[in-house]
Amino acid sequence: MALAIIVTLEKDLPASVAYAKAKTGKALARESDRLDVAARGKRVPSLIALMSESHAALRAQMEAAGIDPTKMRLPPEQWHSASDGLTTVRALSDYVTANLNDFKMPNPILRDLKAAETLLVAAEAAGVKFHFTKTEL
Repeated sequence: MALAIIVTLEKDLPASVAYAKAKTGKALARESDRLDVAARGKRVPSLIALMSESHAALRAQMEAAGIDPTKMRLPPEQWHSASDGLTTVRALSDYVTANLNDFKMPNPILRDLKAAETLLVAAEAAGVKFHFTKTEL
């Protein structure tokens, strides 16, 4: 299974093409370390800084690992404004575009960033908060 970084919204938006496109994110996960360095250089929040997880998903992961989640204090799910996500995604797109030779496969990264941007634009227009989520596809 491949890891992916996807956009998770606080509440669903009306049916949209943006959802289907934003369900990728494998390239973002694969290059997350390099993208985090780029975010620091651009002085914007990194993908990791905008990441959170739902309590249900954390409980399921813990139970799968044989850990009793009732004995742990789970961190609260963190939500961020879509404009913060747009700032990061656009800065990273600019960085990757300007440094294509620094990445093995820049086109999938740019596609994932564009898909995230499309969904975040729709979320911002609707006033919906988000966070990035690391998941397995």
